Amino acid sequence: MKRVLLYPVMILAAIWFTGCTVVVHEERRHPRKPDVICVPADVVIEEINAAGKLSFEPHRRDAYMRIAKRPNLHDAAQEHLVNSVFNNMSFEPWKRDVLMALISNPCFSPAGRQTILTQLDRLSFEPYRRDILEAISRR
Repeated sequence: MKRVLLYPVMILAAIWFTGCTVVVHEERRHPRKPDVICVPADVVIEEINAAGKLSFEPHRRDAYMRIAKRPNLHDAAQEHLVNSVFNNMSFEPWKRDVLMALISNPCFSPAGRQTILTQLDRLSFEPYRRDILEAISRR
């Protein structure tokens, strides 16, 4: 009786243990990096111009902030963004916020830096100028 049960149990165990496989999800082993889309400078400049035409300054600030935080922002787009911030915004704390967002962007370029520094005297409050200069020097 014992041998009658022993043989089927051994056969089932052999099939079961040899059939074990380990499944690893590829996403966990090698996470995919999101594809970075590089938008041409002309398109971004048109978007900056459209944001500058918004009626309410809080809406302009929000649009400029989104653009300032965008990855792979071209030099020409950074220059145009800085010029638009100084020309189209009157509330200085919001100017500072947008410029600080641009400075903290990993793609902040020497062209954007130069444009900010040449127009820094257009900010009337000394603490805002100092904050921006400190942020630039930390970079």
